[in-house]
Amino acid sequence: MNRRERRATAKTSRTTLKSPAASTPAGLYQAGLQHLSAGRHLDAQICCQQALAIDAEHADTLHLMGLLALHTRQYDHAVAWLARAIRQNPKTEYFSSLGLALKHQGRLEEALKVFDKAVQLKPDDAELWKHLGGVPSALDRRTEALLSYQHVLKLNPRHWEAAYQSAVLLHESKRFEEALVHFNLCAELQPDHAPTLLMRGRSLRGLKRYEECLADSERAYALDPADPVNCNNIGDALLLLGRSEEGLPWFDKALKLRPDFVDVLVNKGFALLQIHRFDQAFEIYDRVKALAPDNARGSYHLAHLQLLTGNFEAGWAAREARWKIPELSAEYPKFPQPSGSARNRSTARPS
Repeated sequence: MNRRERRATAKTSRTTLKSPAASTPAGLYQAGLQHLSAGRHLDAQICCQQALAIDAEHADTLHLMGLLALHTRQYDHAVAWLARAIRQNPKTEYFSSLGLALKHQGRLEEALKVFDKAVQLKPDDAELWKHLGGVPSALDRRTEALLSYQHVLKLNPRHWEAAYQSAVLLHESKRFEEALVHFNLCAELQPDHAPTLLMRGRSLRGLKRYEECLADSERAYALDPADPVNCNNIGDALLLLGRSEEGLPWFDKALKLRPDFVDVLVNKGFALLQIHRFDQAFEIYDRVKALAPDNARGSYHLAHLQLLTGNFEAGWAAREARWKIPELSAEYPKFPQPSGSARNRSTARPS
């Protein structure tokens, strides 16, 4: 807002306050609402205090006080004001605001009940269903969250946030084909959204459509080159396409942005393993072991490396690990199997 606009807004505000209606709780509430919309929180609070001095139980003003507390992250005060507003007049928007305050406080089960009450009062409101979906999502109750977001899309088939949240939940459940449909809708509604491209690339990876995964990862990187995840995803796609040497510079870019990024170290180690730069691969997996000793992929690839460098005892351990973690054996090439006589050779490096 420039200087001229601020002066005009201030003049309008003064005119409003001088009008006869501004001396009533409803008039003061409307003036406070205008101040809030313009970002003048202190002026809005003054209007609310004046309104409540006339009528201490004016519901809209109590709600506005709750909104002001929400804006300033005073969530305890917000809950108190909003609960008072609901006692006076149980409006849907009051329940919605209270649900948000409770969610910010981490009182998720209570927030869920409040949003559930709100959608009962106004079942055709897509935004209320979106808020309802956010709470079970925070509680890691994915099926419940997905049902709410899917209902939003029934009410509004082009609701971007519901499509995105549905896509992420479907991706996390490894329902990659369904996730892709929703990510495609997100990309249509908001074409240059880097997180959508990043996540769509991951779903394409899950479907083993690696060329398309690479294309989306490159687009995401062009939009957000400072995100190490985008660098890692490009390197990972190249790795899965058998272009390990080309993937290495991308892993290095990611590590420059985040030196202790374990997933990148695991991928870089595997790329080095694939092109038989074993000494460098051992150095990388030593770092992985120090940072995340229980990392399944790191342990799996280190055992593979031990096998290829003559430590066949570790190789057999790796084979056993593949049975315990099926997704690893599905994602990566099978290990070469040592012959019976080879098992008795001395190891190149201890496990």
